Amino acid sequence: MHRLASKETVMISVDVRNLTFSYRPETTVLRDISFTVSAGEVFVIAGLSGSGKTTLCQILSGVIPHAVKGHLNGQVRIMDIEPSAAGLPQTALKAGMVFQDVDSQLICTTVEDELAFGLENLCRPAEDIRRRVEELLDEFGLSALRLTNPADLSGGQKKLLTIAAVLTSDPPVLILDEPMSGLDDDGRQLIRTTIETLRDKGRSVIIVEHDLKYVTFADKWLLLENGAVVACGTPSELLERDDFLTELGVWE
Repeated sequence: MHRLASKETVMISVDVRNLTFSYRPETTVLRDISFTVSAGEVFVIAGLSGSGKTTLCQILSGVIPHAVKGHLNGQVRIMDIEPSAAGLPQTALKAGMVFQDVDSQLICTTVEDELAFGLENLCRPAEDIRRRVEELLDEFGLSALRLTNPADLSGGQKKLLTIAAVLTSDPPVLILDEPMSGLDDDGRQLIRTTIETLRDKGRSVIIVEHDLKYVTFADKWLLLENGAVVACGTPSELLERDDFLTELGVWE
């Protein structure tokens, strides 16, 4: 008698089905988008400027429709919530977003204050805040910089700090808008190592990127053109169509 092999259950952290969005009724920005992201997966959304990738991430993070209005149809779930119904504060506890311009997210005068700021706004107990700040300083290698003004950090260190600050409330999904932008090779390697570590710990990481050469380590690529999905698969699968990627403008 043969024993059937048990199938490992894969947890879906992000589920998008038939998503369509427009800022104005006459202009559709996203057209019938569907995909899933599993726990512990690095998922890249790629396309040229105007393809809809940043709009898609703003929907996932709840910025749309709560801060930016528009016409949204379809289903979006982050873990056990729908961002459009849950509101920004609750969505941020499930999906934290780091914007391309990290300077706009850094507001305190020291690294440790930056890490404490979000938890203070959540009215967490002081002891819990101190413990979590120490954990993140150690985890992200920022302990020696704890009293440094974020304005004095390198580009890679600023992005690292912003990622750590977003993770203070431990959201299971992290959204990064062009995290490699404006960095030198050392900075990009620093961010890549951080992302891979987060994946190893079971966190879902969604990356918006325009140049796929920076994210060959990802598990899956989703390619957008004019607001529609034109391809989705593993890097190895899609690199077999490198002429298509070059024509699309995401592989230089």
